[in-house]
Amino acid sequence: MISDRGVARAYAATVALLLAVSACEIEKVGIPPTESMVSLHGVLSASASSQVVLLERTRNGTVRMFAPPFDLADPIISDEGVAESGAIVTLTTPDGQTLTAVEDSRVRDDRKGEGIYRFSLPGSALIADGNYQLSVQTLGGEVLAAETSVPEGIAAVDAQQATFDRSRDTVFFEWPESPRARSYFVRIETPFGPRSFFTDSTRVRLPGGLRNVDVTVLPHVFIPGFPQAVTVSAVDSNYYDWYRTHNDALSGSGLVNRVRGGIGVFGSLVRLTYVDYEVVAPQTEPIAGTFKFVGTELEAETTPYLALHLYVESPSSRSDQGDALSGRFERRPTFTQPNEPIDGLLGTITKSKVELSFLRNWSSADTVEVFRGELHGDTLVGSYRGFGGIAHFVKQ
Repeated sequence: MISDRGVARAYAATVALLLAVSACEIEKVGIPPTESMVSLHGVLSASASSQVVLLERTRNGTVRMFAPPFDLADPIISDEGVAESGAIVTLTTPDGQTLTAVEDSRVRDDRKGEGIYRFSLPGSALIADGNYQLSVQTLGGEVLAAETSVPEGIAAVDAQQATFDRSRDTVFFEWPESPRARSYFVRIETPFGPRSFFTDSTRVRLPGGLRNVDVTVLPHVFIPGFPQAVTVSAVDSNYYDWYRTHNDALSGSGLVNRVRGGIGVFGSLVRLTYVDYEVVAPQTEPIAGTFKFVGTELEAETTPYLALHLYVESPSSRSDQGDALSGRFERRPTFTQPNEPIDGLLGTITKSKVELSFLRNWSSADTVEVFRGELHGDTLVGSYRGFGGIAHFVKQ
């Protein structure tokens, strides 16, 4: 016969078991999709050959996204965006003309460029301090409007070429004041993404040891072996306010938006300074230098990569980690890439073990091939992850 105390214990155990089982059941709640809005991005540039406006929809979970590798000719679709196609986009100039944009996908044979609307208006024709009014009407009947005034200044169209030794040089720029500009935007292209900031001054100093605080791991801004463009632009208030503000992760607020009927930016800028630097650094380590491919006549005719130009970008501070490498590689010209035989690489060397990532368009975000090998004296021997086979490179 079970006592009352035993019954109580059994009841408590049963309740505990039921609670444990129910705790494992995760309640499924359907979250309704948020309202999708039209997002607009357009910046009139005094140094551009034409003026471009991008239109896409904000994501709300109703469209499943799939994108191929990023393609500059198709930036919205290839970046998992929802392009807003078929809109009527017009621009009214300060002298009263009304220009109508043409969507890139309507005139390209490959049909790329959905959501990219282009005005046949060269930057040299933009009127300084003139007011430009943009109007957008989507197929769904939504209407967006925005306006901007182009800052004053002489546009730097072509890049100056210069060599920059990261170990000893400092970039120093000084430019004439643009009276009606809201601010000046400094941008340095790097393989890890741009380092950019606003300044109210008309001069800037960039030392060779500058770090990129826009990237979590704080890499150097200037990377040996890479071409890196540095630009300074006078910008209007719309551009300044949009890019200096950020969307709060919790509240969703914080952006300064002046596009009526949608979200985004319609601004203008004048690029005042444009220098393309070839970044170098003195090298004494065995892995640093130019390595050229060597092999049989057949191997020489089929190898995809002809040479490696390597730098020790940063020596490791720990014995269990490798030194960081940077530089560039030379590929064999092909029908698909006849004019782009050189691109950037990043890698490491740990003792004599070498690993190199061959990049696409000088960007660390896109690797086209990986080489793993070992340094034996002046010879680098290894294989490719994709192409396969054994490759030998000899230091020159």
